[in-house]
Amino acid sequence: MTIRDALLSDAAAIARLTGELGYVANAQAISDRLSKIIGNPDHLMIVASFKEEIVGWLQAHASEVLESGFRVEIVGLIVDGNARRLGTGRSLVQRAEQWASAINASAVVVRSNTVREESHLFYPAIGFIHSKTQAVYRKQLKETDSKSA
Repeated sequence: MTIRDALLSDAAAIARLTGELGYVANAQAISDRLSKIIGNPDHLMIVASFKEEIVGWLQAHASEVLESGFRVEIVGLIVDGNARRLGTGRSLVQRAEQWASAINASAVVVRSNTVREESHLFYPAIGFIHSKTQAVYRKQLKETDSKSA
């Protein structure tokens, strides 16, 4: 397995994986978003590939948060259903942790939907501590082609 920076040409594979979690995401929309993320020093967008097939992706974002300082948040992590429990997710998260350390972030944070029970076992197994449960509120400002997270 190889972990590498995402490319615009990965858009179709990333869209396919995103669909596995129930999000509506077409390759063009993903490509448009990737063009804004790739090369942005505040973002990490990586993919895991096995035999040249993309089997996972991770997006992380660095930000200065008033109450907690400079940190990295994993804002997306998806691994193909057939590639789970093989170290793919762990490898993607380890790469994000390396990036966070390199940019001097104080912590890596991840939010996990309450219905994603598998992830609630995964994150503690790789050293994350459950720090709070929260409600997420959303106010749609314009139509998009994605189902909300």
